[in-house]
Amino acid sequence: MSSGYGKFVSRAEQSAWMHSLRPNTVYVDFVFNNGDGDHPLLEQLAHLESTRTVGVESGNGYYFRPRPTVIKRRFAYDRDIIRAIDSLGCFFPESTSSQQWTGLGDVDVVFLDKRGKMIGATVTHEGMIITPDDEDADGLPR
Repeated sequence: MSSGYGKFVSRAEQSAWMHSLRPNTVYVDFVFNNGDGDHPLLEQLAHLESTRTVGVESGNGYYFRPRPTVIKRRFAYDRDIIRAIDSLGCFFPESTSSQQWTGLGDVDVVFLDKRGKMIGATVTHEGMIITPDDEDADGLPR
């Protein structure tokens, strides 16, 4: 599945896609483009441990350039993560919404397998879902 400008993915489709990744998801990275202070997602996941990193390198859905100022939180997979994303309205607003963001805000999400390879990612500000099928053998966009 890929999406983006001109190709709308409904909330139900976003949720179904996210649920389809569950069997292979070992880690979930949240990339907070505008900081993570007082974020409602972190309030819902306060009972889970995470690793907080400032900045991300290119790769796993982030192509061509590092992003040194974003905040990344890595969680080991837990069903509460899926529930929290669903409760915040998933990744992108419905097409009929006048809102720019769901309750998740400008947060990109990367689902990783046991090897740390991306099995699915969102680029929230572009309304995109990325899968390994969207990348070439070197992990770059097709």
